[in-house]
Amino acid sequence: MSDPIPCIVQGLGPIGQRILLAAQSDAHLDVVAAVDVDKRLVGRPLGEVVPGAPDQLTVRASLGLARADIGAAEAVVLHATSSYLDAAMPQIEEALALGLHVVSTCEELAYPFLRAPEASARLEAAAQAAERTVVGTGINPGFLMDQLPVTLRAASHSITAVHVKRIQNPRLRRVPFQEKVGMDITRQEYESRLDSGRFGHVGLEESGRLIAIGLGWQIDAWEHDMKPVQPDPEGLVLGTLETLSGTTADGRQISLHFEAQSGVDPPYDEIVVDGVPPLHLRFEGGVLGDEATAASVLRCARVIPNAPRGLQTVLDLPLR
Repeated sequence: MSDPIPCIVQGLGPIGQRILLAAQSDAHLDVVAAVDVDKRLVGRPLGEVVPGAPDQLTVRASLGLARADIGAAEAVVLHATSSYLDAAMPQIEEALALGLHVVSTCEELAYPFLRAPEASARLEAAAQAAERTVVGTGINPGFLMDQLPVTLRAASHSITAVHVKRIQNPRLRRVPFQEKVGMDITRQEYESRLDSGRFGHVGLEESGRLIAIGLGWQIDAWEHDMKPVQPDPEGLVLGTLETLSGTTADGRQISLHFEAQSGVDPPYDEIVVDGVPPLHLRFEGGVLGDEATAASVLRCARVIPNAPRGLQTVLDLPLR
């Protein structure tokens, strides 16, 4: 086996901590630095911040300081700071300027080309100039609702439709996820957060476009809807129901159903491919998103040495 790939974990929130601990147990990866902007964490031994992490590493306030710690070695930033590209963009650009690859949990980075074409062009140019790779991934988007359905195409032909459902109970997830989907708030507060543009699950549109690209389909128009799940007009919101559908000119269809609400029992994930032969894949109990996100990030980091350079998607990366 070749030498392990040096990794810098950026962002020590709940997901960043899971990524860090998972990377420590991966023989192909070597956590060499950690970065967070929280002044309460900066300068402390990493083991104090993340139980089980090595004490010999110190939390740094910037990627520049982390880069200075590890020298000029080729390394990958495991980036977990924001769902939104405008917030993550300066950090990713800094990483590229420092000669670092980036694997990010930023959901909007999973397929940014239509939502943010100018930012995508900038990142592509910066990554190519640095001869580095940037990719956004996670369990959703990044695998369950896009890469996995596209992979199933290998076992079916003459496909006319792909339907994906992700049905979750937020009470089984971390508190930030519960807040993101609006659990236990009033309808008025839900609508107010929705109007802010910084609310709800991020990534359903990216997943839909990844499936379309993977199947080679041209979707002329998408229908996207997000609404609260509320059992009665006076009660608190249980969570969110979000749907996305698109149809080609000849009637082939992609439909995505994302439901995260506390009334779900039992949770499950399901992919249905209408093709020859038809395929039906179901995960009873659902896929635990936080740990699966860490696994998806590590998978991308492991193949970075053999990945094409530039701004890529998970569909562009090699399997090994």
